[in-house]
Amino acid sequence: MKRLVLPLVVSVLVASGAMAQKSSDETKFSGPNKDVTYRLLWLIESDDENRRSYQGPAREGLSSAGYGRLVVAGSATAMVAVGQRSSVMGTSRYGQMTTTLSLLNTSDRNQFEIKINMLTKDRSPTSLETTARVPKGRWFLVGSADSRAGQAIDADDGKRAVAIMRIDEGVLLLDEPQEAAETQGD
Repeated sequence: MKRLVLPLVVSVLVASGAMAQKSSDETKFSGPNKDVTYRLLWLIESDDENRRSYQGPAREGLSSAGYGRLVVAGSATAMVAVGQRSSVMGTSRYGQMTTTLSLLNTSDRNQFEIKINMLTKDRSPTSLETTARVPKGRWFLVGSADSRAGQAIDADDGKRAVAIMRIDEGVLLLDEPQEAAETQGD
């Protein structure tokens, strides 16, 4: 009986080790997200052909969701450490936009829990405040509301303001790594 138990135990240990190696190779967890860069776009529906329409990567999805011709009314881009608060304020020809957000990691490395507050100050103010789980590296809808921002005073009602966002891992670097710059000088 002792001779049967020892090979069985060794076989179980070898199989367990192989399964553990396979699962760790597949997941290769590298820790939580630390720093991210986000981009928020404030878009408004506009029939004015003198304003360049938004043709960015989310245009097809916005059309599928029922939004008409859109123009960029404002934008915000910033980096933030996960777990901290970020605030950006700017003014465009359509008015002033203030964005405050904080985000946390979730159990899924490709998702964040985001709490965002966006406020525009113009002839037709918009206010969005929401909390949700959002994907990393994809454009998503933050919110939308009726708006007359950027419209002629006698324009038809029913135009909307739309906020879309994308969050990417890491800080957006704008120069070459030091080693690459040194080797190019030789």
